[in-house]
Amino acid sequence: MNVIRAFILGATVAMLAGCAATERPDVERVAEDFASGDPPARCALLAPAALAAVEREGPCLAEVAAAAPPGGEVLQSSVWGDEAQVRLSDDTLFLTRTSAGWKVVAAGCTANGELPYVCRLEGP
Repeated sequence: MNVIRAFILGATVAMLAGCAATERPDVERVAEDFASGDPPARCALLAPAALAAVEREGPCLAEVAAAAPPGGEVLQSSVWGDEAQVRLSDDTLFLTRTSAGWKVVAAGCTANGELPYVCRLEGP
């Protein structure tokens, strides 16, 4: 009985890892598009909640130009279900899967030790 449980657990973990691996190219493409995009393209790639938070501070075009640096090339990406993180050479982005595809929820992020990342551009 324990062997069957171990097999099922192992198969489930492998399946979930495989699903995450299939999402990584899409996540990385969105991150690269955001990093290399002009302000209108960046605004279009923001998740709705992030866009609303940005626009509370000012016009999206001005806010993304000031807050999110060019990100550089992809160094690493991780996907956990509907959430993802992409580390670029000059930035770290957090993304979420929406009905319109992967969207950016935070950019201009830097690690803060054991505490959550500090991001210059983020939603609630």
